[in-house]
Amino acid sequence: MLAPTKPLIMRITIDQYFGSKKHTPEHEVEAESLLLKVDMLLGEFELKTGLVIPIDSDTETHISGSKGGQGDGGFRLSDTTTGRARSSHKEARGVDVCDIGETIDQWLNDEILTKYGLYRESPKFTVGWCHLTTRPPKSGRRTFIP
Repeated sequence: MLAPTKPLIMRITIDQYFGSKKHTPEHEVEAESLLLKVDMLLGEFELKTGLVIPIDSDTETHISGSKGGQGDGGFRLSDTTTGRARSSHKEARGVDVCDIGETIDQWLNDEILTKYGLYRESPKFTVGWCHLTTRPPKSGRRTFIP
């Protein structure tokens, strides 16, 4: 099987993911891996459903978040008050994709997540966004409860 190649236009770019937040080269490597997998998954979603990933009105990207947030759906600094202390966002291994209407979460299943090496937080806890991560939860389940 051929290794996936980086698409010409990523739905979520490294610059959008990190914004102006300082990060390490290790964070950048993790984010590149995450965003490539997420981009391939979102490409399949758009192809199979005919739907387009929405742009979040606050972030003006496909990343969910709030205007002026301290990390929100992209990379989070270690001292942010957003999310949990051990959030995968702080390791550059998690992203919240804008999912207005829950169309991504309704389409996703464990088979698709496995195909792309991703995990997601249960849709019950992510109304309006879809949390995707490359970091396996302790349970090992593709769809997990935080």
